[in-house]
Amino acid sequence: MLLTARYMLLSVLVVFCASTQAKNNLLGPPGGEGPVVVDIGFYLSNVNFISEETETFHFEGLLSMHWKDSRLAFDPAVTGYDDLYYQGYYQFNEVFTGWWPQVFLANQAGRFEQEGLVLRITSDGSVYYTEEIEGEAKSHFKLARYPFDSQQLVATFEVLGFESDQVVFRVDPASSGIRDNGQYEVQIPQWHTPKLSSSILENQPRYLNGETGHLSAFQVRLDIERNPRYTLRLVGLPVMIFVILSWSVFWMDRSSVGDRMDITFLGILTVVAYQIMFSGSLPKISYLTVLGSFMIISFLVMCASVAVNLRVWVLDSRGLFEDGDRLDRRCRYLFPIGYVVSISFVGVSLYVAG
Repeated sequence: MLLTARYMLLSVLVVFCASTQAKNNLLGPPGGEGPVVVDIGFYLSNVNFISEETETFHFEGLLSMHWKDSRLAFDPAVTGYDDLYYQGYYQFNEVFTGWWPQVFLANQAGRFEQEGLVLRITSDGSVYYTEEIEGEAKSHFKLARYPFDSQQLVATFEVLGFESDQVVFRVDPASSGIRDNGQYEVQIPQWHTPKLSSSILENQPRYLNGETGHLSAFQVRLDIERNPRYTLRLVGLPVMIFVILSWSVFWMDRSSVGDRMDITFLGILTVVAYQIMFSGSLPKISYLTVLGSFMIISFLVMCASVAVNLRVWVLDSRGLFEDGDRLDRRCRYLFPIGYVVSISFVGVSLYVAG
């Protein structure tokens, strides 16, 4: 009988606590003067990939938030513990029923997964929320300087269901940063180590009824610079070598016009193949890049050598052998000079404009 009474008392306490928490949940954000201030920070642990073709990047990290809700305060002398913990999504979803700011990735471009969660509540009602997230975000890429470009990757987090007059974000430097501990620092192939910064924005969405909202947003920025060595080694250096080798026709016997044409067209096809290879990794942009201009100039230089070969053949067919020799000798230095000057001028112009 005594045991049954204890179970009944425990059930009443559970129902009472649950109803109290439910009441807190129904009340929404904690009241007070002005909106609830949520300190928010992001700690970057990894960037899995950066896709220029889709203008997206995949990242992992810890999203931390801190706010105060006096309705969750308790007396450690009564409860017997100083801090209250909810660990994992089961405890958070099934046991904790207080209010919390639900945050989503506004510029989400693929999956957004939440992999771990810890919620700590102190005796004065301070709530510390830490969540491990993994997501793919859409960002605007500026590729005019490619492969000497620098990008600013942006991930924007917004609170769901509450405008800035109810909930506002504030950057928390203590929980923001980037993993940099020697061997396990954030490293991305073809890119230098990124630098992280964060800020608070106020977005103003316009709804179909004509009204304008005001939403507090937390923006994480990754400033990152590309390492051009991979692209130059894979594309730039081979194409330049093929262009230089194509100039060997200016030293060949003029009677072998077919052989001269074979070498020139082989170089043209090679440049086209390389252009198709690298363009498949870029978005369908309308403007030129530094590497793109290099490929076009290389293509035009090889096409110009075709015109020279035909001109030499015409001069030889007319018996003007000295004119053909003179044209070959001039092309031996005019082509290299023109090639270098064109690449330098166009490349520098695009780099400065970018």
